[in-house]
Amino acid sequence: MKEIDEMDMPGFLRIRAWSANREKAQKAPKVRFIDEVWGNLEP
Repeated sequence: MKEIDEMDMPGFLRIRAWSANREKAQKAPKVRFIDEVWGNLEP
């Protein structure tokens, strides 16, 4: 219980929000050329 009382809650929430935003940005769709998506197709 002592750890909970001494915890920096706004700082903890700020770090969790930063982590969630970073993860969301990594999962976002990225711009790709058609060659990268379907590289095995022949013209």
